[in-house]
Amino acid sequence: MKEKDGFVDYPEQQMILYVEKDDGKYGPMQTGSYISANYMDDYLYKRRNLELELREQLIKGSISPVNYFMVLEDLTLSELSARAGVRQSRVKKHLDPKQFGDVSVDELRQYAAVFNVPAANLLQVVLVNDKGNFESNLLLENKAEKISVDQTPTGNPYVVLTKIEERK
Repeated sequence: MKEKDGFVDYPEQQMILYVEKDDGKYGPMQTGSYISANYMDDYLYKRRNLELELREQLIKGSISPVNYFMVLEDLTLSELSARAGVRQSRVKKHLDPKQFGDVSVDELRQYAAVFNVPAANLLQVVLVNDKGNFESNLLLENKAEKISVDQTPTGNPYVVLTKIEERK
């Protein structure tokens, strides 16, 4: 690839490519990510719609919180089982909202560690008012706008402190 063909104007995500320079030699060149520049908006749009659809199913009781996060994180049953250290038969049982009530607190904590959320978030849906629209804190976590959602572990491993504030 020639140096002029490798340049992508996308300062949000930079990368190094090895390209053919004008003098015929190969060397490194810093440029933006082609995939991020051309497909990130589509990915975020699809992810937002997936989260909205899954949240609606979760609230209606059609899916369990484990199922909700497993689909969002794009994990298979075997991957989730291995990462959480919970037998596949138990994970499969916890995917059913009618049987989710049998989950132990230790299993909740193991799932929460895999999903990188506080255990309390497996039992609640946190929505934040963003310009008149209520959005999931999952959607807002990457927004650097005016809303800050901070969840801090406490001395009690089963309780999390949630602070939602507007930045000045």
